[in-house]
Amino acid sequence: RDFFLAFSPERIDPGNKVFGARNTPKVVGGVTAADAERAAALFGLIIDPKQIHIVSGPRAAEMCKLLENTFRSVNIALVNELAKLCDRMGLDIWEVIEAAATKPFGFMPFSPGVGVGGHCIPVDPYFLSWKAREYNFYTKFIELAAEVNQSMPYYTVHRLARALNEKGKPLKGARILVLGAAFKRDIDDCRNSPAVEVLNILAQSGAAVCYNDPHVPKLTPGEHGLPPGLPALDSKPLTAELLAAMDCVLIAVRHSAYDVPWVVRHSRLVFDAQNATRHLREGREKVVRL
Repeated sequence: RDFFLAFSPERIDPGNKVFGARNTPKVVGGVTAADAERAAALFGLIIDPKQIHIVSGPRAAEMCKLLENTFRSVNIALVNELAKLCDRMGLDIWEVIEAAATKPFGFMPFSPGVGVGGHCIPVDPYFLSWKAREYNFYTKFIELAAEVNQSMPYYTVHRLARALNEKGKPLKGARILVLGAAFKRDIDDCRNSPAVEVLNILAQSGAAVCYNDPHVPKLTPGEHGLPPGLPALDSKPLTAELLAAMDCVLIAVRHSAYDVPWVVRHSRLVFDAQNATRHLREGREKVVRL
């Protein structure tokens, strides 16, 4: 034999300060048992060998990765759909989730938001659906979850427009600041970012839109989710003057650098898609939550 072959799915959570490459368990599947043992020995140089879980082969290891990300996609879709329902019913989805999370068993809290982003959760379920068709199997539940998640940027804009309308301001021509462009908190990665898609939808709807992200200084068309042909966008310095000039400020990504009470204090209207204002004591009358 000239080489050994094994597969170990990536388990990286960008921005996670607790779990990294050295303390996250690794799943390994080799073409043969010897392949798996060699791969496990290699990873054992980086992490505790007790944290390495060997499965029957590469296909099982790859399905493990797809299950992990599809699990997140489906559960996020569930809570996103419930957020829409709670809005119709006049209920606060965040209050409902917080209450449900007091149950010590049988429940895992997920949060609604502007959508799902990155290079895993929005993509991997489609790999699984595509592969399933080779076996004449249709993953309707998985595809429906992806559809719900993909609808959230549009739903966010719909809710924001409604909040503006209640203030007597149409979306077209409204000055809107989007806080956050990365696909998740405290990182600079914009791949498949729903925040950028929201920015696109707002611009296409005629809003005068700008953004701020301390981790993303520039959005380049064709690279960061902006359609080719549009001008590049620079992150605006976050000042009291900028906030006061906006008709609405959208909290799309809850970066830890954002001083939320300060943002609310200097804004006319804040649409909070991340429950960032949950502990706010002053200015709640300015805030509309997803």
